[in-house]
Amino acid sequence: MGHLQMFPLFGDPSTGSGLWHFVKRGWDTVVFGTPAVIVFFVISGFCIHLPFRGAGQIDIPRYYLRRYIRILVPVAGALLVYRMLGNKLLLWGEHSILWHSPLWSLACEEIYYAIYPGLRWLRNALQWKILLPISFVLSVLVANQHPHALDWHVFNPLGTAFILLPVWLLGCYLAEQSESLRPENAISSIWLWRFLGWLGCWVSEMLHFKAGISYTQTMLWFGVFAFFWVRQEIIWGKTHSPNRYLVAGGAWSYSLYLVHAAGMDLAGFLPLNGLIIQVRWVVTMSCSLLFAYVFYQIVERPSHKLARKFKVRGAQSPAGEDRAGPFPIAQDKLPAEEGA
Repeated sequence: MGHLQMFPLFGDPSTGSGLWHFVKRGWDTVVFGTPAVIVFFVISGFCIHLPFRGAGQIDIPRYYLRRYIRILVPVAGALLVYRMLGNKLLLWGEHSILWHSPLWSLACEEIYYAIYPGLRWLRNALQWKILLPISFVLSVLVANQHPHALDWHVFNPLGTAFILLPVWLLGCYLAEQSESLRPENAISSIWLWRFLGWLGCWVSEMLHFKAGISYTQTMLWFGVFAFFWVRQEIIWGKTHSPNRYLVAGGAWSYSLYLVHAAGMDLAGFLPLNGLIIQVRWVVTMSCSLLFAYVFYQIVERPSHKLARKFKVRGAQSPAGEDRAGPFPIAQDKLPAEEGA
């Protein structure tokens, strides 16, 4: 929806009065994608670190082998799709497709995966009470090099990854807390957190587009909120099973991330011009979802199975829990971020 905006509930944006345009524009601000990426960084740090809590040795070559088979084989498939659709594939440099596309966050993720063994060593050497404050201070210093930057490009992939590293580390920290979190049963509490999550996204959007405070300056702090939000979701998950339809969708969410735009491009080959805007929107979104699911079955799922053949020495499961236990956020139903 970040590429196609919200469902055109109020019809064609080129029609209507001034008040009508105001209502439409308000409706279009309901979803803002960048904060969702920040929540994903917390989840990513959690899922990567969860199997490697503690000070035990890990098999680093197998860690890299498993992680990069899992992640890069689908990326290669996605790049092939982009090329077949006529997009230029500049892999390196200022105009790399890895940066000028939805893949920008994956570029940051790959940096985190690459340095994770070193980060784990630092965590064990310094402890979180030293490592986290240092990472936040350095992040703020880097972000303040370009306080009015409209997007991440001026920071380049390394700078962006550095700014958002504390958010990813908070996910790692949460992985170590997860077993000691006490279950809560209040339904209103979790929905309050979800509402606050949406509200935080909307406020950061308004700050970026209306107040001149770029998301390059606010996403670090939204990440702190995201840490507490995901923490509450884990607590909730200890006593509540996740929605099975959302879990099923999560299984191919990585494919949706990689090729959702390509699926929408394919909709452009269909004769949609004579249809009302709402129908065009539904068809375009359906093409995106269908193409992502097919991509998952053909490319992502086989790569996932291949990666799982490489067991990593030093990995552990949450103590006392099986695959159906109270850690659904780290289970294989979210295969893009399963424990290495």
